[in-house]
Amino acid sequence: MFKVSILAGLLLLSGCSGLFEKKPQSPWATIKHESRQCLADLKNDPQLSAISEKVTLDTAYDRDTYFDLLSIEDLPSSTEKMAIKRWALKLERCYKIKAQGYPYEPRNVAIWSAALDSDQLVLILELQKGNLSYGKFAAKRLEVDTAYRGKIMQAVAADYKKPDYPQKPDYAPQPKSAEIQKRPLTSF
Repeated sequence: MFKVSILAGLLLLSGCSGLFEKKPQSPWATIKHESRQCLADLKNDPQLSAISEKVTLDTAYDRDTYFDLLSIEDLPSSTEKMAIKRWALKLERCYKIKAQGYPYEPRNVAIWSAALDSDQLVLILELQKGNLSYGKFAAKRLEVDTAYRGKIMQAVAADYKKPDYPQKPDYAPQPKSAEIQKRPLTSF
């Protein structure tokens, strides 16, 4: 009887696990969560199964995956072109959700992120038209991703160095012990 009640308790708790899930606290966190979920859902979308092994559907940056896709010399078939069109529409919806978070990000980060998303959609359109093989699409996408991610990282670094963002004390340059010994006691 005791085992049955423990088992029933575990089943009840497993059904209530969503109650204990941590929810985003701020508008920016909520938007970021929705954007990531939208992109993650693309991976398992049955409407995109025709192209799921030939492109990275979710825009996750994985150089190894891009390199694996470089060897695909096939142009999209008519069925795949329809799947690519659906993918572009769904991806654009994800990017629109993501864009709602731009006001919460540093200005230049938002600008470069929007440019990356736009160039991704242009590349997908070229793939849909049949102007690129899957391998060439992967190569161009890797090139675009690498260029924009570098610019986004520079924008983040530049924003972090602004004077209105104080550096953490742990990272502030520490005076050398000889400099401390030369200071008069009143300077502390």
